[in-house]
Amino acid sequence: MKMIRITSEDEAFELLRDLVKGLQFEESVSIEFESWPRFVIRIKGTDFDGTIPTRIMPTLLDLQREVHRLYCLTAYGEENTRRLTKEDRERLELLVRIDKGSSIFETLLSNPVTKIFQDAASKMSPEQLTAVLIVFGISVTSVVAWKMWLNYRTKERELDQTVELSRLEKEKMELFQKAMQKFPATEDAKESVDQVRNDLLTKLKLADNLEIDTSTPSQPYPTPVEINGVQAERMTHKPRETAVERMINDEFFLRTVDFARPEGGVRAEIQRVTDGYSFRADIPVGVLGYDQREALKNNSWSKKNVVMDILVRELYGRYTSAKVVSVKDLVNETTEDQSA
Repeated sequence: MKMIRITSEDEAFELLRDLVKGLQFEESVSIEFESWPRFVIRIKGTDFDGTIPTRIMPTLLDLQREVHRLYCLTAYGEENTRRLTKEDRERLELLVRIDKGSSIFETLLSNPVTKIFQDAASKMSPEQLTAVLIVFGISVTSVVAWKMWLNYRTKERELDQTVELSRLEKEKMELFQKAMQKFPATEDAKESVDQVRNDLLTKLKLADNLEIDTSTPSQPYPTPVEINGVQAERMTHKPRETAVERMINDEFFLRTVDFARPEGGVRAEIQRVTDGYSFRADIPVGVLGYDQREALKNNSWSKKNVVMDILVRELYGRYTSAKVVSVKDLVNETTEDQSA
């Protein structure tokens, strides 16, 4: 078996260039990511001194969610993160190192990305899969990808500012774009990271300053990207959002269930398994049949997870109201999926 090891951004771009030119792997090939991709950002501001304000945490969770989604897509052929096992989640978990001074957030993605390649069982060829993982890694960690996105947003917003690119960065940008044309599946990986990038900038206050730096002691990068809070607001400003009503289906842990509400019905404090998001959901009188009420009651006592269909109203990424439509035992749900 041939082993290909990627240890830096430059090596990732070199392999991506070969793939764009038509490189075909041998039938048996193994890819290992070592010390790359490495996501490093520094945020300066009154709230940052080796600490994480809660407004920044959702962005870190979003990045973890994208790793989970990419794994499910390549390993199972679908984005349903409920298929992740406990072992999967442990091996895919991102660890964030925080330094004092300002707040430096550093996350090494090499182990999760290597696991994605090793466990992939989708219809992607090894060449397609490798391209997707490299594009994902570059999108998350590369100064070039950040500059591409910033220039796109300034042009889209018709702002009188651009981010300069060196000759080498322009060459990398052109290669990156060619890779997305040759391997269409890479576009989704890039767009999902772009959304995480946008969400991160929306969390900055006007006095905050964000610096993206991929330098290491052995490979200093000369031009890190710096974005202040004023620039971030201009690039990411959105019209005032309105609540959107939609149906969700997912696996939940029942934290508490109150069957004795004076006005009738049931209220549950639930936690979504996929990302740990907790919220309160109401179950109006008459919505659930006997079997569903029993499933809710039994699983709340035994501390087991259930699958729920819930009608939610969402505003600014949070649920302002939630009404349960159906409850299923996780065992029954799995059995139904297998029989289907």
